[in-house]
Amino acid sequence: MNYATVDDMVKRFGELELIQLTDDENIPPSVIDIPFVEVKLADAQSFVDGYVGQVYRLPLTGCVKFVAGGAQEYVPPPVLTRLTCDLARYYLYDDLAPEAEVYRRYQAAVKELDAIANGKAQLACPWGGSPGQPLTADAQSGDEVQTVSSFRRGITDDDLRGFA
Repeated sequence: MNYATVDDMVKRFGELELIQLTDDENIPPSVIDIPFVEVKLADAQSFVDGYVGQVYRLPLTGCVKFVAGGAQEYVPPPVLTRLTCDLARYYLYDDLAPEAEVYRRYQAAVKELDAIANGKAQLACPWGGSPGQPLTADAQSGDEVQTVSSFRRGITDDDLRGFA
């Protein structure tokens, strides 16, 4: 599941900005370099997964959303769409001053992802349900898995008495 698409980027930031960031030729008619934007979206999604994967099994199943005719589809949590778009937009820019809006949104996205990874914020599905399967203590989460057994280690001669 892709957290965001080129259409999501256009809705948030406008076609003109994406053309300016991706069309090196700048010869009318200018168009968005869709493959280039998709690469930046994939980079952003990988970055997001690094944080989300500390809390949820990847890939996420997504939020169930009911569409026309009563059918249902799985969509990413809206917060991940927003964060992925903000990160991809940042990746599209070559040079940014630290005070630029794009950079501030990038920093805010990283802070929000950190809060999700540390359990201070949760991913929510506005239509109900869960966006994915939460992790339990396992190797992916970095927590130790402990097993408790009433058996002692090693086999002694006394343990083997009575066996043929």
